[in-house]
Amino acid sequence: MSTDRLLASRRLDVALALVAQGDYAAAAEVAQAAISADARWDEAHFTLGDIYERAGEAENAIEAYRQYLILDPIDRMGGEVRLTLLGAAAMRDRLPPDYVRALFDDYAPRFEISLRDRLSYRGPELLFEAVREQLDAMAGPIEVLDLGCGTGLVAEVFGGAVDMIDGIDLSPRMINRAQAKGLYRTLIAGDITAMPDELGVGYGLVVAADVLNYLGDLAPALRAAHARMKPGGLMVFSLEHGDVFPYDLGPGQRFRHHERAMDEWLRECGFAVLSDTYGTLRQEKGSPVEGRIMVVRATDGMDLLASDVAQLREQDLLVAQTVH
Repeated sequence: MSTDRLLASRRLDVALALVAQGDYAAAAEVAQAAISADARWDEAHFTLGDIYERAGEAENAIEAYRQYLILDPIDRMGGEVRLTLLGAAAMRDRLPPDYVRALFDDYAPRFEISLRDRLSYRGPELLFEAVREQLDAMAGPIEVLDLGCGTGLVAEVFGGAVDMIDGIDLSPRMINRAQAKGLYRTLIAGDITAMPDELGVGYGLVVAADVLNYLGDLAPALRAAHARMKPGGLMVFSLEHGDVFPYDLGPGQRFRHHERAMDEWLRECGFAVLSDTYGTLRQEKGSPVEGRIMVVRATDGMDLLASDVAQLREQDLLVAQTVH
């Protein structure tokens, strides 16, 4: 560490301590002093942006985040996400993968304590309850693909009811935590929109717990999942509901999806909806986060055609009844 970076780091520590005390004006001043000691330190610019944002100084926050992105175009800290929420950047179709990977690599050691104890996270349990009856009726062996498997919470809940579980997650450190539990047959660090060949095909069940809300456009992930499933296989997933079509980015830096957009994506990607219910996924800042729990079935072209014909017949019947 250079002398300038060391000095900058010490000043930034002081700035963060002032943030904890709620003294944003003093914190911003000290963060600026950190930048003066090392103007090339991207983290200092991002922290200054966060301080200004907390203080309600949007224009100053925008400028600081833009300076951060000049220094870190890969955007490991999520500067573009902050700019989007501030209305200073266009909405993208997903959160930057490098940002999500870095976020969860850092989060991995405290992930389960934070989710379970502090946020009362119940995603895997809600998904299991939604699909339990269908699982009981499925002929074995039941092979499961866990999308965004994290530290393996889904495997802990589903493990006793299925035969084998494979997992994929963007974060290698999350994968390491899941590996230590010994509940998965295969674990891969990768992107759920472009899954590597190491994963199998013909899965009877695909589970996506609290992962699709890091994507805006869900069509790539749904198509990739469908390609790995056997005909008639099930997919169960959680979403945060949104009122903006097709999606918007919520203050928690997660995407919220519109009901009509979901219907269109699912149909386009070869899925038929079996159930769509609501439940509390977790707590956030003391308030419940309501989500949708959907169970869908992988169909083929003939299934969709038959559904279209049935819908047209129902519409014709309604028209005929109206006319007469």
